[in-house]
Amino acid sequence: MPRRGAAWLTALLVFAAAAAPWAAAQRMTAAEQRAVDVAARHPAFAAGLARNPGWVATAYGAGGRYDVYRVDFGSASGAELGWAQVGLDSGRVYAWETYFEVEGDYYAEVEAVLLDRLRGDPELTALIGDVDDNDWTWVGYESWRDTWAVHLERGLDSVVVYLRPETPFVGSLERLRVVQVYFPAVVPVAEWLGVREAEAVAVAFADARVAGAVRGLEGWTASAEPLTERVWRVRFMWEGDVMVEADVDLVGGVVEAVE
Repeated sequence: MPRRGAAWLTALLVFAAAAAPWAAAQRMTAAEQRAVDVAARHPAFAAGLARNPGWVATAYGAGGRYDVYRVDFGSASGAELGWAQVGLDSGRVYAWETYFEVEGDYYAEVEAVLLDRLRGDPELTALIGDVDDNDWTWVGYESWRDTWAVHLERGLDSVVVYLRPETPFVGSLERLRVVQVYFPAVVPVAEWLGVREAEAVAVAFADARVAGAVRGLEGWTASAEPLTERVWRVRFMWEGDVMVEADVDLVGGVVEAVE
């Protein structure tokens, strides 16, 4: 292909990829309209589309071995609402993904259902305490793994509870079971060790004996390692030599010994 033609094709493909598939009205064939109807009736889409008046859809038949139709849904404002792969002969939706926002009156409804579910779970409340003991809450639906999330903001004691409905991948709020309880403050081991090491160095350097040992030494460095669950040894180095060592009790925030 001549370079000018290749550049034109590339620009066309980029434009097509960037444009929303429902940006322009599509004159559908009867088969394409049937595919939209099948997808729109599916439990994964029906309720969400009902909450989005004026929604639009486009579709095409992929042909080939499986003769599957692709349907894309969008809101009246142009936001993506989801997609589906539909078999017309079977009348089935084989695959789908939804992007419905949990907002407005629906958000309040979802929040009430999820919080009531958590309040009624004695095993969960034995772990996290009073569900209403928080600064604020946030709820949402993760369509990619079919879970509802409830974030209880409590600072360092914050917790996120994930629930999954018995009926899969339709955003149901019925027969929910807790599948994960996540504590955001429990960070990866490497991150935790880094934070603890920094704390140990800071406590050690605040001791006058330690500060005096490295005073005036340009370029000194410090490292720390755990001796027990609460005591860390901090080593201050300068030009390859150990200037001073301190054992720090991180729980008490004090220096136990200096050598």
